[in-house]
Amino acid sequence: MDFGTILDDAFAFTKQGVFENSNRWVKLIIAILCLGIPMNGYIMRIYRGAHPAPEVDNWGTLFVDGLKLMIIGLIYTIPIIVIWAIVYGSIFLAVSSGSNSHMDSAIVSGWTPNIGFVLLMYLVEIVVGLIVPVASIRFARTNSFSEAFNIGAIFEYIGKIGWITYIIALVLVALIIGIPICILVLGFILLGGIIMVIFKVSNIAILGFIFALILMILVLSPLFAVFQARYMTRVYDSAVPEG
Repeated sequence: MDFGTILDDAFAFTKQGVFENSNRWVKLIIAILCLGIPMNGYIMRIYRGAHPAPEVDNWGTLFVDGLKLMIIGLIYTIPIIVIWAIVYGSIFLAVSSGSNSHMDSAIVSGWTPNIGFVLLMYLVEIVVGLIVPVASIRFARTNSFSEAFNIGAIFEYIGKIGWITYIIALVLVALIIGIPICILVLGFILLGGIIMVIFKVSNIAILGFIFALILMILVLSPLFAVFQARYMTRVYDSAVPEG
């Protein structure tokens, strides 16, 4: 797999499809504001191989497709939620009891036997993180819920891509998207902290600063979402064909 070519393609796709198209950019921001459902529907169009970037239209279809994709994601998170509840259930029960001494003892006594569940939770999260991208694109291509949960076929397809190659691809896109977001958020917070200390701003100004941070993330979200969708589509299509 040529990561350079795939990254160049994803960047060009995002630039042409969103960055250089303000009308589409605004529509995608609106799609995110609608609980992200139509945004997921738009991502489904990219997963199906649309090129160049498709228009943001037929909102009814976007909502339906987006809702289906969200349901698939929620189903895949159920095992994580169950294990999470087992791991932290005793602590929450102690907190709800209102007794500090009881809470401390519950945390100390309850945490040790749950270490195995913590490790299991991380393992399940990793497995789900590997499965969901291919499952989502598989669903977009087949429009079949059963194919989205055909674990054997999903693992077989990842094998065609190459497990090591696929894992590297996921780590790479996580870094490319995660690092800029962290830098922007931390830089924004640092700048805000400096301004607050120097000028001793009011609580209203602090709320305004938080709103500006949220607005910045909202405006940039379509760029990251479209880039990720196109990138994973190219990774998916890089699978070695049979025969």
